[in-house]
Amino acid sequence: MKTEIENGRCGFRKEPERNFNIDPSIREVCHPIRWPLEIYHQSTNFFRSIPLPSIQRPSVYPFRVRPHSSPSLNAASSGPPTIAATAARPRTHTSQQPRCANHRADLTDGRAARLRKDGVREVSRLGRFFPATASKLRFSAWRRPPAPIDLFSSRSRRAPASSCILPPRRSDMAAECGSGNCDAWAARDPSGILSPYKFDRRTVRSDDVSLRITHCGVCYADVAWTRNILNNSMYPLVPGHEIAGVVTEVGADVRNFKVGDHVGVGTYVNSCRDCENCDSSLENYCSKHVFTFNGVDTDGTVTKGGYSTHIVVHERYCFKIPDGYPLEKAAPLLCAGITVYTPMMRHNMNQPGKSLGVIGLGGLGHMAVKFGKAFGLKVTVISTSESKREEAVGLLGADNFVISSDENQMESLKSSLHFIIDTASGDHPFDPYLSLLKVGGVMALLSFPSEIKVHPANLNLGGRSLSGSVTGGTKDIQEMINFCAANKIYPDIEMIKMDYINEALQRLVDRDVRFRFVIDIENSF
Repeated sequence: MKTEIENGRCGFRKEPERNFNIDPSIREVCHPIRWPLEIYHQSTNFFRSIPLPSIQRPSVYPFRVRPHSSPSLNAASSGPPTIAATAARPRTHTSQQPRCANHRADLTDGRAARLRKDGVREVSRLGRFFPATASKLRFSAWRRPPAPIDLFSSRSRRAPASSCILPPRRSDMAAECGSGNCDAWAARDPSGILSPYKFDRRTVRSDDVSLRITHCGVCYADVAWTRNILNNSMYPLVPGHEIAGVVTEVGADVRNFKVGDHVGVGTYVNSCRDCENCDSSLENYCSKHVFTFNGVDTDGTVTKGGYSTHIVVHERYCFKIPDGYPLEKAAPLLCAGITVYTPMMRHNMNQPGKSLGVIGLGGLGHMAVKFGKAFGLKVTVISTSESKREEAVGLLGADNFVISSDENQMESLKSSLHFIIDTASGDHPFDPYLSLLKVGGVMALLSFPSEIKVHPANLNLGGRSLSGSVTGGTKDIQEMINFCAANKIYPDIEMIKMDYINEALQRLVDRDVRFRFVIDIENSF
């Protein structure tokens, strides 16, 4: 850099050939992607993006080029130029491609911005985009080179002090969080990222119970619906269906609950109450049952779950938690506990001396082991990970531990189990496990693999059955809670605060939890 031409308030610098002699292989990779540069206009305090051709570059630019080899260029240059340019680097974080824009921007405070087709700039706050008025944006082309190419120094990327990004206005934050009588955390889009949110719960009706939520368990269903894995999520979405709390108000016709009672709410909050299943206390199989969150209630409203400060439900779907049973331990019983308890009771696996196999040792699996030991069963844990052995045998008291990939260990178990509970998520083979059942044995499937492949001989020649099950009816749920309280059965949990939920959900996906996350709602809002 030997010369610099000053023209009015705009500095011109001739391009040094040595700084743009890019390796041909890199040049080939980048073509025909436009090379983005960020242009800072001091007059508007605003960053703009311009595309420069990958192959042909002009020799003179109406701004200063900061080369990689000259980190102290600012000090050496003369005059007060109003425009400065720095190379835009690829973002290191991932974000969803905007649906209505060709360009997206990164803000220096971690937010994002985009340019709509109608020319309006939008800034993201708490996961959603809003029109930007005075925000200072750092635009870069949406399409980027496939790998970072360090043509310019990191020091030269620093914006002038006057371009500091202002924090979101309180009014914008309030608009994004909404308004209402209930504080919560909600997902706004399929990214699944949760953030603060407000909405209105319904007023207490004559047969309703309102409870202050103190704790809420974290289930994999929370991941599935916040990330729209099932393609039916309705946003904003407040997850959570393992709810424990304290009654704060009851309707005029409520007789089974009073203010101050410890209660829980499970995976559904309504049903038709008139069909055969509802009459048999099997509301979980009612064709019109309403999920605790992401369901459509009879009044047309979308239900919102337990990642919130309170909830109002019909008394039929509210369950008493005995005095002395910790509320944080009670929360996982409302989904994980009842999901394994129901098939065990249906298939008479509460008889001492029988043998139980448990596939998978997560939130559901560890509860199956606890129930099995409480019923006096001989429990065998079947896992893919040797690291689970100490937890299964040492912590939970399982009688046996088998690695499913070890043919010798699996062979030793053939025709030895009365009942198998399959809690493994994802696709997996079924024939190896069915062969472990005795004649007339039953394997209960609690997960949702994409397909089930079974050789008929494994069923027919052994008189075996493959059964399915999901959660439980209201009668079974209350019975299960009372059984846990009487026999001192407590889930193993990891307590977290609400602001840790995004990390917790990712850890749940990565199977990095022992064995159930529970959110301390009472101390998080």
